Amino acid sequence: MNKYNNKVKLLNRESSIEYLPNLSKLLGPEIYVKRDDEGGRGGGGNKLRKYERIIADAIDKNCDTLIIAGHYQSNAARALVGAACQLGLKSIVVSKEMLPNQNPTFNQNGNALLMSLMNTKIIGIGKEDDFNVEMNKVANQLEVKGEKGYIIPFGGSNLLGALGYVDCANEILAQFKQINNNEPTYIVTTTGSGGTQAGLVAGCAIKKVKTKVIGFSVLHKDNTIKDIVTSLSQEIIDKISDKSVLELNFEVNIDFVGEGYGKPTKLGIDAIKTLAELEGLFLCPVYTSKAMAGLIEYIKSGTITEKDSVVFIHTGGMPLVHAYYDIF
Repeated sequence: MNKYNNKVKLLNRESSIEYLPNLSKLLGPEIYVKRDDEGGRGGGGNKLRKYERIIADAIDKNCDTLIIAGHYQSNAARALVGAACQLGLKSIVVSKEMLPNQNPTFNQNGNALLMSLMNTKIIGIGKEDDFNVEMNKVANQLEVKGEKGYIIPFGGSNLLGALGYVDCANEILAQFKQINNNEPTYIVTTTGSGGTQAGLVAGCAIKKVKTKVIGFSVLHKDNTIKDIVTSLSQEIIDKISDKSVLELNFEVNIDFVGEGYGKPTKLGIDAIKTLAELEGLFLCPVYTSKAMAGLIEYIKSGTITEKDSVVFIHTGGMPLVHAYYDIF
């Protein structure tokens, strides 16, 4: 197991769990937020947990340049660039338009602006170009120059990346026990590439708690994402646990994606406004707003009741609020 604990330090401390009194009063259950939006360089967010082991692997392999694929408003790319700056590494973002432009400044605002300020190299490719092919071209070009690139897996959602959210599950269970002398009924998260939820699911399974991990998909609109989370959760358990057969207590909901990835929904916009007005917390139109919209609807429908306790993972992404300013 020790080889899986090789990490660079991107997080200065455990992220806090905060009780949301006003939202809880409005909806009924005890609702807490895990503030994974609050720490680290480059604007923070959930990707930093994933990158601690991934970048350690890159350094072990003597790589000097981190290569990532993403759109111009990518949280993953922005967080990686910040981590590279902190660690004295170079970064290259291979970008193409994956989100519908919201306004005239969409590709210059939000995460795009922050990446520009951090002076990363952004290589634009065509909409139909294959990310993996283009990233490998970049890596080959670096090799010709005597440099060595490291290609970041999609969303940071391989085994090394997902282990960051086993860490998070352990934090949540320890913190919540201090608060309530119990475990939360539910952990709720946004699910994109699947690594965040898989790590949480595996972490809870290894600890043998009853907490159910609910992920609200923002990318996949079919059961592909459930298969991804199941497979990666089981891989984690097989690699780091003494027992390969453990109960995976989770659900992936695909009903809140809306028209597609990066396209805001009415329920999501309402969730952003509710959290801002009641708690002074900012969700983003692409990710966290859709998960919070799902949580709110689960409570309204009685799926989650007043007797339950919920920890909502705030995965970050606030720069996207600025890029999507026109929807508000």
